[in-house]
Amino acid sequence: MLTDQRASNRIAIIDVGSNSVRLVIFDGMTRAPAPIFNEKVMCGLGRDPEDTGKLNPDGVELAVVAMQRFATLLRAMKVSHVDVLATAAVRAATDGKEFCDRIEAETGLVVKVIDGLEEARLSALGVISGDPRASGVMGDIGGGSLELVLLDQGEIKERVSLPLGAMRLQAVFGSDRARLTAEITRHLDSVDWLQNASGQQLFAVGGSWRSIAKLFIAQEDYPISVVHNLAMPRSEMDELTHIISQQSRVSLEKVGGVSKRRIDSLPHAALVMNMLMARMKPREVIFSGHGLREGWMYEVLPEDLRQRDPLLDACLSFAEDGERFHQHGEELFRWCTPIFSEQPNNLDRLLLAACIIGDIGWNEHPDYRAIQSYNRILRHPYLDLNHHDRVFLAYTIGSRYTGNFKGDASSNRILDEDTRLTGRLFGHAIRLGHTLSGGAEGILSKTALKLEDGKMILEFNKGISTLYGEVVEQRLTKLAKLMNLDSEVRLS
Repeated sequence: MLTDQRASNRIAIIDVGSNSVRLVIFDGMTRAPAPIFNEKVMCGLGRDPEDTGKLNPDGVELAVVAMQRFATLLRAMKVSHVDVLATAAVRAATDGKEFCDRIEAETGLVVKVIDGLEEARLSALGVISGDPRASGVMGDIGGGSLELVLLDQGEIKERVSLPLGAMRLQAVFGSDRARLTAEITRHLDSVDWLQNASGQQLFAVGGSWRSIAKLFIAQEDYPISVVHNLAMPRSEMDELTHIISQQSRVSLEKVGGVSKRRIDSLPHAALVMNMLMARMKPREVIFSGHGLREGWMYEVLPEDLRQRDPLLDACLSFAEDGERFHQHGEELFRWCTPIFSEQPNNLDRLLLAACIIGDIGWNEHPDYRAIQSYNRILRHPYLDLNHHDRVFLAYTIGSRYTGNFKGDASSNRILDEDTRLTGRLFGHAIRLGHTLSGGAEGILSKTALKLEDGKMILEFNKGISTLYGEVVEQRLTKLAKLMNLDSEVRLS
């Protein structure tokens, strides 16, 4: 039964955007927050084809009904803190205040309308929460506006909000390419710092730009369906956005993978990205699942939590929720690190992550532990990893559960043979550590795994030498063989 204390830690944000109204509830303040509830209602508040300057009346009614539902759920879930943030549609509408007053009167929820610069700052913090040293430009396209932020090693240097939202452009300019291009040109030309990010990264935030990534995944049969941290070279994105910007609704529907409510404005969003890239000339585009909501969560965190590694914190939460011996990970990492001393820093971090979640498949059927664990990591929505490292981590854990893990199309397409070998080595080392210790804390610290004179040495304290047996010997021999070494056991 849920304790009152745990329920009282819950916090929530309602994001009232031009396209959608979304409620996200987090089960407390953590460095890598995973929502316990996430619901979006496509209201289209900013859809104003007749250019009245007011909110879409049908959208207002949908939003009120959604907010009534959200308020009831928040009370039932005993959420202690709720922020309701409204962005471009509400701040630009002449009846925006009237809408906010109605929401408060009918639901008790107080809507805070934030300006474009604050929206830009929070969206940038969302990107920074996943990549604390992000450099380049964060671009967040919504229905009503486009926010751009210049980032330098995780610091916000410049920010601007432009009226280049995909839904607004579609409503005002339709398919008039000449006027549309002129409008985008006029606003982008006013941002004189875009060239300062040349050769860096464009962090693409917002549902319309994520839809471009979904189209790519569907069309190219890309092996990972998770959009977050999908990275694509500018050359490919130039071509893709140019093609999408010229497509009709019928053509885009045939490709699939995109919400029907976004299809009409998707060519406009693609054209904005294409013209933005022409000015800032990024090295690559990284599609981010993080944005305003994650930035809001990051800002309310205590400073000590902000300083923690989001990947490792996510792995710790993952382990605590599903492992038998979740305290074992850091001890296991220290134990096997001596045989991997030559690895780059990023692989060192991935090894620690793998050690922390190295027991996640314990309650699966033995025949399926490897592939089930592999798939859980490959498709986990809240791991802040690029796709290469995500596949590597999944492949490492798959190798931890079987001596001859083959992976699938993702690992074979994204990882080269040398990287797969490193994943197998990491996996076999974790497998050996779990076999030797049974997952119990305090045992590995009384042993040592090291390389010496061309051999892999497993050294035991005499008091626990009885832990050495046939299965341990087999797994030690297998690991040494993968590294083209002989193995030896010593008592100290």
